[in-house]
Amino acid sequence: MKLGDVYKHKKNNSLIQIDSYATPMGRFDKGKEIIVFRKIVPYSIIGSSPAFNGYGSNEEIENEYELLVSQEDLSNYSDWDEIFHLAKNS
Repeated sequence: MKLGDVYKHKKNNSLIQIDSYATPMGRFDKGKEIIVFRKIVPYSIIGSSPAFNGYGSNEEIENEYELLVSQEDLSNYSDWDEIFHLAKNS
């Protein structure tokens, strides 16, 4: 799981993008980090918008979401509409 990776919810096709990593009160204890993500939603006229941030462990996120577009492959898409279309049809 890398910064910028886009994940699709396994049941409802909603999208999240990995935004950052955090640790409780800045303690860098191995295995206690959380992953912060932003929910990406279609936004009528201008395309898409981050709706809000969420967080979870790697396991929690991968229980509900699956990788749709890796950070390395994002440059293959011209805009979020293409990624929403990919999520809907995959």
